[in-house]
Amino acid sequence: MTIAKKIIFGILILIVLFIGWIIFGLFAEDYEEAEFYNIEIPDKLNFEKPVEFLTNQQIDSLEKIKVNNEKIIIIGDGYSGYDFYMWHKPTEKGEIYIKAFELTQNIRLSQEKLTERTQNKITDLNNKFNLYKGSSVIYEGTFSNFYPTRFELWFKSESSGIEKKLTEKNYVIDGWDR
Repeated sequence: MTIAKKIIFGILILIVLFIGWIIFGLFAEDYEEAEFYNIEIPDKLNFEKPVEFLTNQQIDSLEKIKVNNEKIIIIGDGYSGYDFYMWHKPTEKGEIYIKAFELTQNIRLSQEKLTERTQNKITDLNNKFNLYKGSSVIYEGTFSNFYPTRFELWFKSESSGIEKKLTEKNYVIDGWDR
């Protein structure tokens, strides 16, 4: 075999490997997302679908809501992402953040990014419920394929490092297409 034929043969092998890698990547991504297609939404649980967006006036009105317990409101959709509004009475220094789980299989959703993007550091203590905010996309799933999700508000103590779930709320959401 001449050097030219060896080079051409080597290039063809690289092209075939590259095409195979692309095809495998497409199927692997579809396989991962497939577990979020056609999930039955349990009848016995109460779910709401997040409002897709709020006007500036509605966002401002969230500051005025009076709450007596920890609370979560989620606004948005899989396409543009979700905004998280969290109410917490800061009696201890630490941080609050959101965790999310697909309900039928209890799969943790967007584990690192969701916690990081919704994290609020608590440094000022007081005896009233304060509003905290965060934004993130949910990577699992795809547009218009809705599935049941439990959003949980968590607090992590600065002094002890102990995590504690404060409240939770169920929604039906869709994911973000890449």
